[in-house]
Amino acid sequence: MQRLDKIFNPVVLLALNVAIILGAEFVGGGNFFYDSGLIHAIAVLFILLAAARIFFHRYVYDQYLEKFIHFSIAAFIVFALSHLIEFYTYEVLKLSLDTVFANVANFYAVSLILFALGAESFLSVHDKRRPWLLWLLGIILAALSLLVAIFLAQSSLVSLEITSPIPLIYVAAIAIIGAIACVKIFRISTLVSISSTFSGYMIAAIVLIMAAVLPNIFYEPLQTLGFDERQVIYISHFIFYAALSLMFLAFRTFSFTGIYSEAEKLK
Repeated sequence: MQRLDKIFNPVVLLALNVAIILGAEFVGGGNFFYDSGLIHAIAVLFILLAAARIFFHRYVYDQYLEKFIHFSIAAFIVFALSHLIEFYTYEVLKLSLDTVFANVANFYAVSLILFALGAESFLSVHDKRRPWLLWLLGIILAALSLLVAIFLAQSSLVSLEITSPIPLIYVAAIAIIGAIACVKIFRISTLVSISSTFSGYMIAAIVLIMAAVLPNIFYEPLQTLGFDERQVIYISHFIFYAALSLMFLAFRTFSFTGIYSEAEKLK
């Protein structure tokens, strides 16, 4: 774990994100990353980093807080996979751009729900209240998963045109789910001191996830404003990789004190 965090430290990930931006915008006249699919393929690195967190993250010696960590890892993986699936559905399945971008938004929403589920699984136990929100979020998660399958089977069902209300519905849904996740995670940070920095990173990542959906959902208005399809995809991916970087860094920030420190020594 320490070696992984040492290699992919904040400086390295910052440099990687800057290199991605410069490479995308200038290599091959700004077309190479787009034409080759490299802008999508870079997601493989972050998928591997997300998968590594399954095996290499600090155990927090609290079964309910650990469940929150596991949900966060799941959200990390789903979010990282979203753009590989975007590339596959557009380049291989040849689905419409509206369907591809709508499903990216679906995956973003799923990752946000996983964050909220993880946080609520801890808070509902802490507050000793009925987990009604867990059930509600679970139903929404199932509905989104079904929606992804439907869009993959029938790509003409969704329209992201300027005149369609669907983009606004997506933005509202993402904003609400993201706000719930942020509020829940912030509350955990106030209850569990060791999670404060972790929670800060995750809240920042969630804000970026919410921002990353905008270029996908509003790609037609952006094109009307002069952004071509390549730049829309670049912008969404730049934000996407920044969010993934913050998620990865979050797991290295636990600072054990008190009973958690004693448990760490006994490991």
